Amino acid sequence: MSSISIETNNENQLTVEEFVRYLKIKEGLQDFIDKDIKRTFGNAENSLNCLTIEVTVKYSIDKKKS
Repeated sequence: MSSISIETNNENQLTVEEFVRYLKIKEGLQDFIDKDIKRTFGNAENSLNCLTIEVTVKYSIDKKKS
């Protein structure tokens, strides 16, 4: 069975406004993963019995100090 894990680093560096925008981006990507990628991975794994797909999505905030 395929798996998709999500890791986030340093999201506490964002201002409230930036964090709200970040959450909208993250939510949109999660919807895309749930609707398109998981189905595609499932179909691929079903077509080749020994195939397993694992993906890690990493969010990393490296905010530059001004």
